[in-house]
Amino acid sequence: MRKYTSPLLVLVLTTSFIFYSCQKSIDKQAEVNEIATAANTSKGNGVNPYKFERINVHNFSSKGWREEQVNNINGVQLFSDESDYMEIVCGPENSSDPRLIQGSITINLPTSADPTLRRILLHKGGYSGTLLADLTELKYSTYVIQNAPANFVLQVDVNGDESNDFNIFYDPRPDYQEDKSHPLELNKWQQWDALAGTWHINSPRVTIPESLIDGCSLVQLIEAFPNARIIDIPPVRGAAEGIRFAIGGMPRSLFDNTVGYLDALIIGTKNQQHSTLFDFACNQGNN
Repeated sequence: MRKYTSPLLVLVLTTSFIFYSCQKSIDKQAEVNEIATAANTSKGNGVNPYKFERINVHNFSSKGWREEQVNNINGVQLFSDESDYMEIVCGPENSSDPRLIQGSITINLPTSADPTLRRILLHKGGYSGTLLADLTELKYSTYVIQNAPANFVLQVDVNGDESNDFNIFYDPRPDYQEDKSHPLELNKWQQWDALAGTWHINSPRVTIPESLIDGCSLVQLIEAFPNARIIDIPPVRGAAEGIRFAIGGMPRSLFDNTVGYLDALIIGTKNQQHSTLFDFACNQGNN
């Protein structure tokens, strides 16, 4: 929650990064109870037996989350681990799952107010080494007031050399999807099934088959690169964690002055009995 006060301030500004605490503790027993309740009711009402992980001010960093802001000042890209344009808030309420606690994370890109802004990113670590072939569920929800939903980005290593060979991104808007039957709707929570969607490769450092260049499914990507896996790398120019969400890119008009929210990231892998749902939760008394 920090703004640049001068174009000469490059590395560190010391204003605070504020989050709001949630109303429910995150202990192991709570997660187990929620899984059991969901398992008992899922056949009747379509509620899946997820393992819930609540994200709030107290565990944001310890649970592997990090924010980032990228500015371009006089042709130089400046990276910061703080941003005034990302915070956990109480609204809008997402009623898609009765077990969600009120709260979401807002990710905005007010380029009219700050023309040097290029990207706002939300990073998630902890899945380094996970094979793309082992992913069983990959979903997230957005609520867009203006312009664009957050893109889902995975940092990928395909040859086991512990480096980033390319990034792949999922943009849910129909222009980026082979299946164009799910248009973006403003002022409404929408869930996106990234595992079943179209992904795009950028920043490749290895040769990419021509069939993948204009977009591909994860199945097609895995066929070309069977050992493709998510990779966390040492921090370089902001990149580090293998999972992130991004607002910003080219052309600028696709992202300028975006106002929106993100919640309910769901990740499932073959070695987990239940997928994990990451739920951003707020303290209603503070918002």
